[in-house]
Amino acid sequence: MVASDAPTPGGGSVAAHCGELAASLGVMMCNLTLGRAKYAESQARVAAIKQSLQALASEFQALIDEDAASFESVLAAYKHPKETEQQKGQRKRLIQDALRRATDTPYHTAERSVQTLALLAELARLGNQNALPDVATGAQVARSAARGAFYNVLINLSGLADREAADSIRSKVSALIADADRLSNEIEGILIEQTH
Repeated sequence: MVASDAPTPGGGSVAAHCGELAASLGVMMCNLTLGRAKYAESQARVAAIKQSLQALASEFQALIDEDAASFESVLAAYKHPKETEQQKGQRKRLIQDALRRATDTPYHTAERSVQTLALLAELARLGNQNALPDVATGAQVARSAARGAFYNVLINLSGLADREAADSIRSKVSALIADADRLSNEIEGILIEQTH
């Protein structure tokens, strides 16, 4: 489906799918930690993290389709008739609304990816250390999810007429990417330290 000649699902949906995979790897570590006497002290927190990661995985799953739909609405808006001044005005409004939605969807993917990374960072310290490579892999996949979403935000921002709003979103999503990089590096550092 991704490899077809259709424009959707594309990079934004793939980014959301990566987010779902990252959250799922975290849930796996939770499952490998819960009920183990060695990790008795962290059981309550790991159970809560598991619940949060499951909710995030569901959100990512919804964002896969939402991203494809938001881009389809951009394509549809550009196909709107532009024969009369009224049609041109309506087309312009439709394009701007669709671009805003197509910006918001990957922005949410980036935001959820950073939330996933924060939980994975906790798990890297609290969870079953035998599953640390899985959480570190999940962190890199979540980082890719955030970056893929970031690229989609940027391309849609370029068409927004409201430059003030565009600049504000660009600033916020750039901060998310900095957080994603920091957290994924932190988790990788924990793995490297554990394997020395």
